[in-house]
Amino acid sequence: MNFLIVLYGGWLALSRLRSLVLLFPVLCLFTPKGLGLIDVPALPYLSVNRALVLVMLGAYALRVIANGWRLKRSPFPFSGPFGLMAVAYLAAWAINPARWASDTVTGAMEFIEISLPCYLVFRFCESPAAAKRALRYFYLVGVVVSLYGTLAYFAHVNPYFDYLQHTTPTGRVLAKDYSDSVRGMRAVGTLSHPITYGAFQVYAFIVGIFLNRDRRNTGRVALFLAMQLVLFVGIVVTNSRTPLIFLLLSICVFFMLASSRDRLFFAQVGAVALAVVCLAGLEYVERFADFVASIFSNDAAASRNGSSLAMRLGQMAVAWNFFIQSPLFGNGITMSRDIVASGKYPDFYNAESALFQWMIDLGLVGLASFVWLFGRIYTCARQRIGDRTSYAAINAMVTGYILFVLATGVLETMQLFLVLIALLLIASKPAGAGIDPERTQTR
Repeated sequence: MNFLIVLYGGWLALSRLRSLVLLFPVLCLFTPKGLGLIDVPALPYLSVNRALVLVMLGAYALRVIANGWRLKRSPFPFSGPFGLMAVAYLAAWAINPARWASDTVTGAMEFIEISLPCYLVFRFCESPAAAKRALRYFYLVGVVVSLYGTLAYFAHVNPYFDYLQHTTPTGRVLAKDYSDSVRGMRAVGTLSHPITYGAFQVYAFIVGIFLNRDRRNTGRVALFLAMQLVLFVGIVVTNSRTPLIFLLLSICVFFMLASSRDRLFFAQVGAVALAVVCLAGLEYVERFADFVASIFSNDAAASRNGSSLAMRLGQMAVAWNFFIQSPLFGNGITMSRDIVASGKYPDFYNAESALFQWMIDLGLVGLASFVWLFGRIYTCARQRIGDRTSYAAINAMVTGYILFVLATGVLETMQLFLVLIALLLIASKPAGAGIDPERTQTR
């Protein structure tokens, strides 16, 4: 099946690259890093997702060559941040020659996987209607995947997850449902990690809010609420705190920035949901409160096999010691991963923060590139002054995601995040308008 997906992607890239680009968000729901294409000890690991990115890169390169090496001018508002990010990756690689064997392929692919799909969305998705259509497909498939993941969790049977485990025989990349951990089995759906699965469902939840702005039809409102409930339950059964915090913070930000009409609607829905939860059983509310409170515990057992705030301070101390060794350009693209694998720094645990990883691996230049990237997204969102729902949804997703990666790490989530942000920005444009990457309007 893996090779069939890549072959289909190759055929689509050569015949209709635009279609593959717009289909890519849906494919991300089924092609986690744990879905291996080539996994043999003598070669670098190649996942299906990475193969699809390389297929898109090759097809686009052929287009550029056929066009006489001339690039079509397209409004890409993130060229500055990605340019600085490329410098950060190149510098971190160049000044650490002892790590070239491990960093060359990893660094190049990490940068391409993050930047290329986002760029191609701006390049090939030129109309708000096309962007909304791609978002709608992603949302509907996301709901189906969430329902599948929830049913698989309660049935204790997940054929897709079992298949993922068979695609990585060397064990270099593992699909985990943590069935042997303190918390017990966690829902993973069609992905290879519960936290990534939870984050993807939060994306779908926010995209659903963005798409379902017309609430004059009672039937559509009921269907929308039912699908959002499916996603919410899917997030809860991941048994992961950070996706829940991601969702709750995003809802709070959306509520603060949305119009009075949107606020009233979600306040009514929230009141009804709270009443239902209280009637259904307060013990679940207490259990949920204990689960969130475990963040403040001082040990891994009490914190449900995850990092508490006290443990994060220990991780920060380790990260700082490595950061000051090479503060400007970092210690190497895979340095934080090697520190975790070595087991020499138990306080570092799993480096559960993108901040720690970027500090160690890419230094201040890398940190600056990601700060610039997130700031640029906020700037582009401010250009959507005519639609407060779009503005609120984009800001909600970005703010929640920043907290998510600072609390957990990237975990394969940034690629899809940037693709969806690009689609949301394009879908928010007035009909016939373009994104001017150099112009910033204030609200």
